[in-house]
Amino acid sequence: YIFEPGSTFKPAVIAAALNEGIVTPEMVFNVENGHWAYGGRILRDYHPYRQLTVADIIKKSSNIGAAKISLMLGDDRLDSYLRAFGLGRAMGIDLPGEQSGIYLPRNKWSKITPTRVAMGQGIGVTGLQMLGIIAAIANDGSLMRPYVVSKVVAKDGAVLYQTMPLVLNRPIRSQTAAVMRQLLARVTEEDGTGFKANITGYRVAGKTGSAQKPIAGGYSMTDYWATFAGFLPVENPELAILVTLDEPQPFHTGGVVAAPLFSKIA
Repeated sequence: YIFEPGSTFKPAVIAAALNEGIVTPEMVFNVENGHWAYGGRILRDYHPYRQLTVADIIKKSSNIGAAKISLMLGDDRLDSYLRAFGLGRAMGIDLPGEQSGIYLPRNKWSKITPTRVAMGQGIGVTGLQMLGIIAAIANDGSLMRPYVVSKVVAKDGAVLYQTMPLVLNRPIRSQTAAVMRQLLARVTEEDGTGFKANITGYRVAGKTGSAQKPIAGGYSMTDYWATFAGFLPVENPELAILVTLDEPQPFHTGGVVAAPLFSKIA
C-alpha cells in the first residue's frame, strides 16, 4: 500500500544536497523559530529552533531546514535525484501487486512543491521504496532490486532458478552515503527524535516520520502514519527495517510509537 512517508523521507533530499556539494553537515540554517512563510503558505516545525546545522536538521527533524535545503537544490536537480532514488516506479520485487507510488511529474509542480516533498508530503511511496532509499544509504549509495526467492533447487541439486543482486541505480556517491550514515546515527542519540530505536551493544541509524494523512481539501489533524526506517550496525550494516503504523492512537509520532517497535524487531 502507498503512504506518505513524512520526515522519514528527508534523508533523500539532504543526501542529494550533500552529494552536489551545496551543503555540508556543519552549515547553519535559520529555521525561523519554527514558523516560516513561503509561497503564500506557512510551514511549521514540531519544535521551534532559531538556527540548526544540516546535521541537526536531520537529528531534530526540522521541516523548515529540509525545505530550505530542497530549494537550494532547485527543482530540476531535486527531481533528478528523487527519480534516481526510485520514486514513481516499482522496484521489481518477485511478488505480485507491487505499486509504483505517486510522484508528480516536474511540469506539474507548484512553487511550494519542493518544500513539501522535502518533508515527505505530497508523494506516495510503498514500504519497499522508502526502505530502498534508507538501504541505499546503508549500502554505499547503491539502490538494489529487492527479492524474496534466492534460488530454487531440484532434488538432484540442480539449480533451476537463481536471483542475483542487481543494482538499480547509484543516486549518491559512496562518500556521501558514509556521511549520511553518521548523520542518521545521530538521530538515535539521546537527544534525537529516534532515540527509542536504540539497541544495547549496537549503533543504530535511521529516521523518524509522523505524516498527517491526506483528506478531502487538505490534511487530517488527528490521523497519522507514524514511521521509523533504519539500519544497523552503522559501521557495517546488515539489517534495514521499516516500521509504519497506520493511525496509531493516542500517540502518533514515529519516535514514540514506531521506533520502539523497530528496536524490538531488530
